[in-house]
Amino acid sequence: MKTQSIKVLVADDTEANRDILVRRLVKEGYTVAYVGDGRQALASLHAEPFDLVLLDITMPELNGFEVLERMKADPVLSNIPVIVTSPINELDSVVKCIESGAEDYLTEPFNSVLLKARISASLEKKRLRDQERKYTHRLQEEKELSEKLLHAVIPIGVALSAEKDFNRLLEKIVMEAMTLCNADGGTLYLRTEDNRLKFVIIRNRSLNLAMGGSAGQEIPFLPLPLYHMDTGALNYGNVATFAALKGVSVNIADAYHAEGFDFSGTKAFDQETGYRSKSFLTIPLKNVDNYVIGVLQLLNAQNPQSGEIIPFDEYLQQLIESLSALATVALEVYIREQSLRRQIEELRIEIDEVKKARQVAEITDTQYFRDLQAKIKQMRQDETQERKKTE
Repeated sequence: MKTQSIKVLVADDTEANRDILVRRLVKEGYTVAYVGDGRQALASLHAEPFDLVLLDITMPELNGFEVLERMKADPVLSNIPVIVTSPINELDSVVKCIESGAEDYLTEPFNSVLLKARISASLEKKRLRDQERKYTHRLQEEKELSEKLLHAVIPIGVALSAEKDFNRLLEKIVMEAMTLCNADGGTLYLRTEDNRLKFVIIRNRSLNLAMGGSAGQEIPFLPLPLYHMDTGALNYGNVATFAALKGVSVNIADAYHAEGFDFSGTKAFDQETGYRSKSFLTIPLKNVDNYVIGVLQLLNAQNPQSGEIIPFDEYLQQLIESLSALATVALEVYIREQSLRRQIEELRIEIDEVKKARQVAEITDTQYFRDLQAKIKQMRQDETQERKKTE
């Protein structure tokens, strides 16, 4: 950590001591603020964030020990390291402060080498504690994510696999994903054989919009080409085609300020409807062969309490990616089942045609059929001769 980014508060009622500490800290490159009593110290700590406090024990209003007690009782301030400063004859008070949570101590007059060393050591301890808290928090979030995966996503995946109606399956994928991350809208694209992304489901709660699937309303939007028709180049301009081509998820906090993607269609839609498309989460649906069969796109995550549009949380993104993987399996199973049914039907037709041809061959190959053909031929010849006689 660069010293310029570290803010230190010096709390000392003796002006000479404050000046010495401030000058030495500024010389080392720290950002420094100073106060002259304990109440001012607490007020400053609540007003702005600090990385370290140099706290004089013998101050008016509130002494250093009282300030330390209040800091350690406050969840916002309790993690700020404190180095207490005192005259040499106040060592009993220093011990009391150390027992109450102070990181270290310095005695007057201040030794510049000790000052630098103890500040560095205290800041390093804080960095390690912050890192430990961060890892602990991350582990807790991962645990919660696993529990959500177990209790929410997996049952949804089972329900998707059991769904036999294709339109309802498509709708369920979108609606369950919207519910999991409290999204206002969702779109599902399926990849076509000519490498385009076809809109199959569009839902938006705020606009009461339901297109595709069992809603019965046709989707008027043209499929998105994965390749430019004129050049054959990859089409990375649309966020959905980018996700499909790259096989990666794209999380955008605000489409109006996103770079590298063409959101002109989105902006035109917003202008027409009065909507404001903001946060986007776009996830490719990849099968076991890593082939993208479609794209799931969610729109405008909402804060459950305030309803404010917020970016999609990275841990919820992992949930939706897990759901998308299960949805892909369900889609693949359904598509393969339908393909197999078509192949069986085509095979049945082919078998029927072969059977009919064989039956026809069996009939036409008999002596009776040959005699019948000869009689018909003779009758036609006789009819022709009779016609010529009458002319």
